[in-house]
Amino acid sequence: MPDTKFNTPAAEKPPIFRTWNHFYAFVLALHAVIILLFYVFKMAYA
Repeated sequence: MPDTKFNTPAAEKPPIFRTWNHFYAFVLALHAVIILLFYVFKMAYA
């Protein structure tokens, strides 16, 4: 039976950041910025 383990340390690293927590924090911050921009555009063109 072939070895089916895929949990190697190289496979668990995120592509850009050092840890997945940094990646998740970046995604949350990016969403907050996008929401803020939508709110500003809504107020500017209301």
